[in-house]
Amino acid sequence: MTKLIINADDFGYSEAVNYGIISAHNNGIVSSTTMMANMPGVEHGVKLLKENPSLSCGVHLTISCYKPLLQDLKSIIDENSNFYRGITNQLLEKMDLDEVYREFCAQIEKVKNCGINICHLDSHHHVHTLEGLKPVIEKILDKYNLPIRGGFEYKMDYKKVVRLIDTFYKENVGEDYFINNIDNIKSYDISDIMCHPAFLDDFILNSTSYTTYRTKEHKILTSNEVKQFLEENNIDITNYRHI
Repeated sequence: MTKLIINADDFGYSEAVNYGIISAHNNGIVSSTTMMANMPGVEHGVKLLKENPSLSCGVHLTISCYKPLLQDLKSIIDENSNFYRGITNQLLEKMDLDEVYREFCAQIEKVKNCGINICHLDSHHHVHTLEGLKPVIEKILDKYNLPIRGGFEYKMDYKKVVRLIDTFYKENVGEDYFINNIDNIKSYDISDIMCHPAFLDDFILNSTSYTTYRTKEHKILTSNEVKQFLEENNIDITNYRHI
């Protein structure tokens, strides 16, 4: 039987995002999420996780959204002390990778210290997959020994990598997504479908361009027809705790 993790990114982004992810878990097929430790909705998200222990939670590492946790950083923030929004290998060449490593560790430790049993790692805008961050990610995995979402530009000598399916996004978000992609899903023993279900609030409407698609994702991920289709195709919805 094919195992499928449906992971909702951006937990902690805002209260509306948190509520949307919890709803997509309790009323749908979302089985896993990842916390953005530097965002305004973290405390609210931790409370919801403790009320919903069946939702496994990892860390959504970020150096491309909002502000860092650490106060002594120089090379990875702009003139307003915010992270740079677009991270490329070229930009990484100008950054102090030790600052990135320390900030990633701080984000992991914050989630850990909130009492969350961290199940895996991934990252905002897939920055962990960039070749320029390979030395940082190798140090992180050596320190924490956690499963990690795949999609790397580089070869990773690590057994706990889970294949990423990243096509459930923007224009691909539709009622027929799982029908159209079932052969791809079944071609792997286990994979992670990235998703971003959410409700909307003022913070998210004014901080990202990916807004109404999130409510559409929520509708699809809580569809009884989608759940039944996956069951009929012997897809076992699981999470990173159970791999």
